[in-house]
Amino acid sequence: MKSKQTIGTLIAANGLILLTLFILFGLSYLFAAMAQSSGNENLLESNGVSTVVMAGLSALMLFFYASYTKKEYFAVLAFALFFGSIIEYNNRFFLIDGNISSIFLGFYLIMLITLIFTMSAAFSYNEVIRVSMKVMVWSILAILLVFTILNYYVFKEAVVFRDSSLMVFELIMLATVPVLGGWYYHTFFTKKNVMNLSVYYTSLLYFAAVFTESAAVELSDSRLLFVADRLMLFTYSTFLVFVPVAFYRIIKEKDALILKTNELKQNLFMFFKSAEYNENITVFVNSKYEILYANAKYKQFFNHYRKYLDSYLSGYIREKYEVIKYNMNYSASMKLEMEGKQYILDVDVVYLEQDTEEIFCITAKDITVIRAMQESLERSEYKYRSFFNLIPDFIFLYDIGKNRVIEANDMVYNDFKNIPNNRFVRNPMEERFMGLSYRELSDIGNKIQYGEILKLDILKVKDQKGQDVYVEPNFRLISVEKDKWQMLVFLRNVTNSVKLHELRIENEANIRKLYIAAENEKMFNEFFANMSHELRTPINVILSALDMMEISGFDGEKVEKYAGLIRHNSYRLQRIVSNILDITKVDSGFYKLNMHNYDIVSFTEDTVMSILHYAENKGLKIIFDTEVEEHIVQFDLPSMERVLLNLLSNAIKFTKDGGTIFVNLTMDEEAGKIFIDVKDTGIGIAPENVDTIFDRFIQVNKSTTRDNEGTGIGLSIVKKLMNLMGGDCVVESQLHVGTTFRLILSDVRVPGEADSGSIIDFYEKTTNRVDIEFSDLQTSDR
Repeated sequence: MKSKQTIGTLIAANGLILLTLFILFGLSYLFAAMAQSSGNENLLESNGVSTVVMAGLSALMLFFYASYTKKEYFAVLAFALFFGSIIEYNNRFFLIDGNISSIFLGFYLIMLITLIFTMSAAFSYNEVIRVSMKVMVWSILAILLVFTILNYYVFKEAVVFRDSSLMVFELIMLATVPVLGGWYYHTFFTKKNVMNLSVYYTSLLYFAAVFTESAAVELSDSRLLFVADRLMLFTYSTFLVFVPVAFYRIIKEKDALILKTNELKQNLFMFFKSAEYNENITVFVNSKYEILYANAKYKQFFNHYRKYLDSYLSGYIREKYEVIKYNMNYSASMKLEMEGKQYILDVDVVYLEQDTEEIFCITAKDITVIRAMQESLERSEYKYRSFFNLIPDFIFLYDIGKNRVIEANDMVYNDFKNIPNNRFVRNPMEERFMGLSYRELSDIGNKIQYGEILKLDILKVKDQKGQDVYVEPNFRLISVEKDKWQMLVFLRNVTNSVKLHELRIENEANIRKLYIAAENEKMFNEFFANMSHELRTPINVILSALDMMEISGFDGEKVEKYAGLIRHNSYRLQRIVSNILDITKVDSGFYKLNMHNYDIVSFTEDTVMSILHYAENKGLKIIFDTEVEEHIVQFDLPSMERVLLNLLSNAIKFTKDGGTIFVNLTMDEEAGKIFIDVKDTGIGIAPENVDTIFDRFIQVNKSTTRDNEGTGIGLSIVKKLMNLMGGDCVVESQLHVGTTFRLILSDVRVPGEADSGSIIDFYEKTTNRVDIEFSDLQTSDR
């Protein structure tokens, strides 16, 4: 059936056929109901013998029709009717009852495959299949005959498959009969005549008969069984009506053909007259290549006045005979050489099958000059195409009216493989080609003027390998016809230039990285040199103190002095090692915080008070100020104290005698932040050093002879610890004026934890923490 037909349109187109089937079913059932109600049960008895007789007569009629029309597959249908009636009468093989005989199943599958192949071959243009059509017809007849013999004389008891689920499979097997009949009737290659309709109608009758009989057996309903017998009788006797009607239609068509013969002769006469003055070569020949008619152009061109067709044309027909006969016509060009000149003819041959002979109508046109012009045009186009394809950039032609790419050079096909197809795009205007959508191309084409060249910025697209290609788009409007415009899109490949620029930038970045690496190496060398100095100094002091203790004979007063020196420098060593270990832990993620809720105001004030004597010893004033008297917030107590002591230590180191250190605690309730500012009036930090003050190992004064000493990692630890606690540390400084470090804490608490105030316990357990942090008070940490 046609591919575009659906079940709905099929039923609508064949409503009359289905209506006739329903009327037959209804009348048969009405008759059976009336007979049963009147007590005439004998009228409902099966008439299988009549079915066989009617099938034999139908088969005979089909043989006559097949012989007359030379359609061998109708002979197959005749045999199927006759043998099928005998098999159904004796065995009742085809019932939808969940029982399938293995013999019948094998026969059914073989017949189905062979029948489908035969019907496909009957409507195929494949010459190989058509030649073997008779072999397939006789194969089907042999299968029918062999199955009948095996069923009656060989296989007495066949294997039977029994299962209720097989009823669905049996219904599918039965449904293939009307499906194949409908396909035969509705196929594109089949003329919908009476005989083809009869095949379709018979398949529907057979389906209805078997389905009704299956229902009658299942329900034990004699009325349905009677209806099934009548439908089976109609199935096998249908051709007794349709074949005579088909013969009548054939006779009627032949009469109409005879009536048109005279008119055809008149038309042929007029055709021959007009052919005499036609520019085309015209000649009629029979299967023996005898000329029945030839116009003057033929005689003049071939200089041929003999009885038989010219050897060039006769050789052409002889070579293409099978194709011409099968297709009824054939057109092609042929080359020939006469009197040293080459000619090209456009030849068209029409095959006319008559009752007694075959006639070929040959018309030919001399296209030698036209072909020469075409070849010249093709050569010019080839030159243009060669130039078009040799350009190493991407070029394509966009039709603005049709919104599609119509042509592209080889570079496009080589790198992008295809021109897009809009059939599967929901919005064709959104289809992209070479990085530009059709909508963008149309907008550009509608904006620029004829002859104007528009250049856009560099565009990055991906080729079919997924690699980046950089192009510089250029557009020019071209007029094809009136009100028809096309746009030439020239995408200059600038990939090498862009990548060269990227390589240059990358090279400059690498140079910068190399410079930074060199600076880092220099910084690390300075750090290690400083570290060796920082470690060696307290060790030397400790060793010197021990030597002096021995020299003094461990005098009590001197021992106490030298023990203080040893203790102080041990604190320095402990602070250096702790800083190195802690910054390593922070960087590697092993530094653990113990966040609890504390009073930040009390903590800050206590911490400031703990270092007052250090400031007073240096002649400095420390002023603490706060906006609130008490405020609970979460932080890690040891880390926060260490941060604040580090900033206070720096402030004391770099503030000269008489200076002042301010510690201010403020809040920003709207932002949810707490600020602790440590401001000094010391030497300050140069502007070029402010951005690097928190970097590891960075010191403002890197000299080992500086006034104050340190490892350069104190402020780095401050920054990192504040970040770990969810806060930050920032700095503002002015050289020779002073420096302000601001600690920023988030105003949050540990959920579910009561307010903690156990800062005193911490102070009691770590009494020397201030001494450790202030152990290098005379040295610098930045």
